[in-house]
Amino acid sequence: MAVKNSSILTRAWLNGTNSFQERIPNPAVNSYANVVAHLFAPMNNDMFNEFSMLLNGLNATYVDAKRWTHGLRALKKPASDWGNSERHVAVKYLQAHAGRWDDETLLKCERPEFVEWFYSVGEPRRYEFSWSKTELHRAFAADGYGYDDLLSATITQMLNSVEVDEMDIMLQMFAEADHRTNGLFRYQLSDVPTTKAVAEELMIGVRALAKRMQVKPTMLYNQIPVPVTEDPSTLIYWCTPEVDAVTDVTLLATLFHMDKAEVEYRKIVIPEFPIPNVYAALTSEDFIYYRDFMTGLEPPFYNPGNRTLKYYYWANGMIGFNPAANCVLFTTEEATTIPTITVTTTGLSFDPATVNVPIGGEVQLNLDLTGTVAGDASGKIGVEPDSALFEVSGMRGDNAIVLNSRTYVDNYGRLHVQRSGIEVGDVLTVTAKSSYINPSGATTEYTATCTATVTAEATHTAKECAVASDPYIEYTDTTDEATASE
Repeated sequence: MAVKNSSILTRAWLNGTNSFQERIPNPAVNSYANVVAHLFAPMNNDMFNEFSMLLNGLNATYVDAKRWTHGLRALKKPASDWGNSERHVAVKYLQAHAGRWDDETLLKCERPEFVEWFYSVGEPRRYEFSWSKTELHRAFAADGYGYDDLLSATITQMLNSVEVDEMDIMLQMFAEADHRTNGLFRYQLSDVPTTKAVAEELMIGVRALAKRMQVKPTMLYNQIPVPVTEDPSTLIYWCTPEVDAVTDVTLLATLFHMDKAEVEYRKIVIPEFPIPNVYAALTSEDFIYYRDFMTGLEPPFYNPGNRTLKYYYWANGMIGFNPAANCVLFTTEEATTIPTITVTTTGLSFDPATVNVPIGGEVQLNLDLTGTVAGDASGKIGVEPDSALFEVSGMRGDNAIVLNSRTYVDNYGRLHVQRSGIEVGDVLTVTAKSSYINPSGATTEYTATCTATVTAEATHTAKECAVASDPYIEYTDTTDEATASE
C-alpha cells in the first residue's frame, strides 16, 4: 500500500532531534506546503540532511580508497624545477698507438670523440575535479562523518590516476626505442614461456646475456657507437605476471638450491610490454629516463559563482629512452642477426721485397697481409694484423755470416744492422713467419722473405749536422787557437 507524503513527514518529525522538531513545523497540525517550505529553506540545509538520513535509514558512510604507486618510481631521477633541456654525453673509446721512443707526435692534436643526446620538458598533463560543499553537505549526517574521508579519497584517486598514466608512459619507451632505432636487440624463445622447458630457456638466456654485458664492454645491445658495461646492481629484469608465475612455480620451486636459478638483478613485474610477442626484457637501470618537472598538487581555487573548490594536479617531466643503455627483448619473433665479418687471407709478402741497408744503419720493412673482407658495410675493417716473427740470416757469397745481437728486426718492423763483422755487398735475408688464427676455422701459416743488400756506412760530418742545415748560420772551419782577450 502506498504511503502518503504527509505520513512520511509526520513519521520523520516524530523521530527527529529536538532541533528538527523546533525548526520544522509539526506536519500533524500544519499544512503540507508549510512543512515542505521550512524543510527546503536555504538556512535549513542541515535539517534537510537530517530528514534525508531519517528517510533513507542511512547508518554511516564508509569510503573505500587505496593509495597505489607503480613499480617504476625507483627508476625516476630527482625532480627539477629549472631549465628546459638536458644534454647527455658519452665518450667514445680511444685508439691504441704503438709506444715509440722516437715518436714526434707531441704537438699533433688528438681530439676525443663524443656522442650526445638531449631530453626536453614535454607537454604537461593536468588532472582536476570540482568539490561542491553545498551539494555534498546535503548527503551526509549532521556530524559530517565520512565527508572528509570522501574528499581524501577523491584526492587519492587523482594521485592514483597520475601513477597509472605515468607507468604507461614509461613503459611506452620500449616501443619508442624500438620504433626510433633500427630495432632493439631480440633474443628468440622457442615458444611462449608457459612451460618449464621454455622457462628454463628464458632464464638461461637472461643469465647468459647478463654475463656478456658484464665481462666486456659491448655495443651489441645499445644504440650508440660507444661500448658500455653492466654489473648486477645496474641490470633490471622485466617480465609479465604470467611469466613471473611460470618461472617461480615450474622452475624455481622444483630446485633445492633456488639461489642458483634466481636472477641476481632487480626484477620489475609489469602488466604487459607495448611490443607484440615480447614477454621479458633485460635492460640497464637507465634505459627509461624520467625526471619530474614542477609536478604536484596545486592549492585549490574557490569559485564563488558556483560555490565549489577546484583542485588541480600538474604532471610534467622529461621522458625518453637512453640510447647508451643496454636493452634485450625476449620474444618469440625472429632473433636479431649479429653481422658476421669474414676475413679471408691469401698470403703474406714484403713490399718491396728487396732493400738496401747501410752498415750500422736501419731500414723500414713493409709487411703486408693480403686477403679480402666480406660483410663489412662500413669499409673500415682491413686484413690485419701485419705482424710476424722475424728471423735474420746473412750470406757473403756462398758462405754464411755470423750475426750478433745488433742485427735484428724491432717491434716496428725496422731492420737494424750491426757495425762489426759485416761488409759491403753482404746479403741479409729476413724471413717473416705469421699464423692467421681463425676462431671459426683452420689456422693458416704464412711465410715471406725480404732481401737486404748491405751498403757502405753512412758518414756524418759537422757540416751535415743541424748547424749546416740552417741557412742563416754560416759554418767556418779555422785552425787558429782561441786566446782570451786582455
